[in-house]
Amino acid sequence: MAHDVYICYDERDLDTAKYVCDELEDRGLDCWLKNRDAGVDHMVDEIMQAIKKSKAMVLLYSKNSKQSNFVNNEVDIAFAEKRSILVYQIDESKLDGGLEFFLRNKPWIEAYPNPKDKINLLAEDTAELVKKQKSKDRDIFKIVKTHKIPVIIGIVVLLLIAGVLGYMALNGGSGGTDASQITAGDVKLKITDFHVDDVRNESTDWNYSYYVGGTISPAPGEQDGCVILVDFYDQSGKLVDSTETPFEDAQKVSSGFLFGSAVSGSNNIKVADVQLVNEENIIIAQDDAQL
Repeated sequence: MAHDVYICYDERDLDTAKYVCDELEDRGLDCWLKNRDAGVDHMVDEIMQAIKKSKAMVLLYSKNSKQSNFVNNEVDIAFAEKRSILVYQIDESKLDGGLEFFLRNKPWIEAYPNPKDKINLLAEDTAELVKKQKSKDRDIFKIVKTHKIPVIIGIVVLLLIAGVLGYMALNGGSGGTDASQITAGDVKLKITDFHVDDVRNESTDWNYSYYVGGTISPAPGEQDGCVILVDFYDQSGKLVDSTETPFEDAQKVSSGFLFGSAVSGSNNIKVADVQLVNEENIIIAQDDAQL
């Protein structure tokens, strides 16, 4: 079952988490609280599914949570699933460590020394995030269900236009390709960060988290339809994992952009191959790196 809000916290902040949960639910937001809603036998699987199915995550940020491997993994999952994350800071702990990678650009509410003083603001901001996600989900469903035929016709028309323009270009016609179309050589992609985090102390289905990031210059615009593809390989060249991210959804990080991330039960990923692909599925920039 999907929930509006996943509440992320350390066990030592459980009382505050229960208070936040009660207050949000009193305002009509359906929350998922680990101590209340997770079973005993399959807790990790239930946590992962709850994060993936939620509309937003509220993180209770404190000295306890920032040192918690469990919290770090939950935020990692939300980040990878592109869930909205709202940070509710309940003590004076500064943002640093592993969580800084995920949270530096997220909405933030300073709620110390008394978290109850900012609960109305938290409820308002959380409700707005949930509303936006629900609206986005409805719009996508409506387009697919109600306007299936017009959408298909539109796609066919666009394909026909692209085919005509491509034919004219190949045959020396004056039409050519659109001047704004990004092609190979127009941009440069460079991997500047490829690392692995050891999370064996955490109760998860994996032991290692891998991240690859870097720069794209000049960066494509949202209208260009480019996609970032990342393939993760082991030392023998066997494909271990792959990710695909529309450029417009790429997360900004200190190294430029997060190209992709992967998890594995063993420390077997050694090579990351990153490709920037245009809307015609042509590779226009590429780089690879080794651990």
